[in-house]
Amino acid sequence: DRSKQGTKTTKMSRISNRKISVCCRHHPDSISWEKAESGVEEPVLGSVDLENDNLDLYNHPRYRRAMILQELANRSSNEDILKFETPSQAASNLDIYRKIHTARLVDFLSSAWELWDDIGPEGQDSMCNGGGGKETSSPALIPGHTPLLRESFQRPSKNVMGQIGFFCTDTCTPVFGAMLEELLWDGAVIEQAVATLQENPSVVAYALGTHPGHHSAEDSFGGYCYVNHSALAAKLLQERNGYSKVAILDVDYHCGNGTASIYYQDPSVLVVSIHCHPDWEYPFHSGFSEEIGDAEGFGATLHLPIMPGTTWETYSKALQTALAKIQDFGAQALVVSLGLDTYLGDPCAVRRAGFNLEGDDYTHMGKAVGSANLPTIVVQEGGYKMDSVPKAATDFLIGICSTDQ
Repeated sequence: DRSKQGTKTTKMSRISNRKISVCCRHHPDSISWEKAESGVEEPVLGSVDLENDNLDLYNHPRYRRAMILQELANRSSNEDILKFETPSQAASNLDIYRKIHTARLVDFLSSAWELWDDIGPEGQDSMCNGGGGKETSSPALIPGHTPLLRESFQRPSKNVMGQIGFFCTDTCTPVFGAMLEELLWDGAVIEQAVATLQENPSVVAYALGTHPGHHSAEDSFGGYCYVNHSALAAKLLQERNGYSKVAILDVDYHCGNGTASIYYQDPSVLVVSIHCHPDWEYPFHSGFSEEIGDAEGFGATLHLPIMPGTTWETYSKALQTALAKIQDFGAQALVVSLGLDTYLGDPCAVRRAGFNLEGDDYTHMGKAVGSANLPTIVVQEGGYKMDSVPKAATDFLIGICSTDQ
């Protein structure tokens, strides 16, 4: 029982002999590689994975996952702190996400592709065509109308083309044929990470799924996110591992608006998000500093919006503010939403603003987070500069395990 472990403490020496457990659907040895025309070794993706990775200009999550795995594998020969764990099977359904999402959202994500595909080309509105379809029987499904702020009396229709407009907040997060299977594996990865931490709380469990999740709220999804993995990890750490107070630290370039929304009235989960100011960047209408929680959760949300062009000098100060809040909260365990679109030149970020973190900044970030001395799950979120993301992710993880102060 860890219910009494949440009292404030002074800064302790780092957890010794800390290891990283990489929880992923794939093992590095299962990935085939080939040399591209540029001379760079790149993963060989199957035709379906390749088509799905090309549904968006910036978001290529299967490629990102493979590249991070390869970097971790390469570094594991020099860093005796890495091991790889693969879930034995995918989850049988998405029901575990009902702990943090509404039943109707989970039902939609579980059935949407089948409903869309059953309509067939004769009935599929061209406005809902999200591209692809060469490797599957139907193209991807996107909203055919702009979702507006819902009224309390509204509900989704029975037509899947209407349902996606009700639940989805944008047109860049499509429903596609392999989506459900990938989300089932992502759920298994989160459960694996929680189980790993239960067995050994000193391990840093890295949940490397396919899809990010921090923009997915209780009853909506968007921003490349379908279900909220970090929010689920926090809930499972409470229910299965006995931590009554859990902190979620979101270091993605974009605000973790979905995560904050899910726990906005919950005093047992602190959500801290460091992100580009919403006056400049997505999700625009969420992530302002005055959003600090509501009802019993008042004070358990901390948004730290910072300006475009931020370097490590400024970012590190925000991070120290975040870590001080986590210590003051009395957190017993930590979930880190690791977005790497903070990197200098990230193509998804620089189209509107962008940060200027680079190189050793991610080692320093990991060391700072490691100084919290908490059982930690790191959940992979975004990051779109593919020649920099793998090293940044690995540097961050190894930084957590550093014994340097």
